[in-house]
Amino acid sequence: MKNKRNALVLILVILAACRKKELVFTEADKPLTGAWKIVKVIRNGEDITARFDFSAFRINFTDSSYTLTDPVPFVVAGNGRWSFDDPQYPQALSLQQEGAAAPVRPAFRYPVVKGKRSLILTFSPGCTSNKYEYTLEPLPL
Repeated sequence: MKNKRNALVLILVILAACRKKELVFTEADKPLTGAWKIVKVIRNGEDITARFDFSAFRINFTDSSYTLTDPVPFVVAGNGRWSFDDPQYPQALSLQQEGAAAPVRPAFRYPVVKGKRSLILTFSPGCTSNKYEYTLEPLPL
């Protein structure tokens, strides 16, 4: 009887060990909420950050709108609404300026650099031969 019980326990242990556990990973949303500042500007491959004073510029994102403070040449010129195509895996950013007929959709990257989220926007304001890349970082809360 004892051997049968041991054999049964051994079979149950083997069967339990063979079960596949499904690991489910959930990607966190990537919110833009908060105030952001410009830390780097590249025009046509050349760093022009030191040539202009970008220090007062701020873009403040709420859940669905944004406001600009001390605007500089930027992808949008006024306040408006913003959205991601997907909050967990954003592939497109849309900025709809108040009164504008259509939203602007700059190319963007949203990497984590040195433990901090960055927002990198690439766009051509008017003249398509000029390409700008703005790197923004969030201000501390």
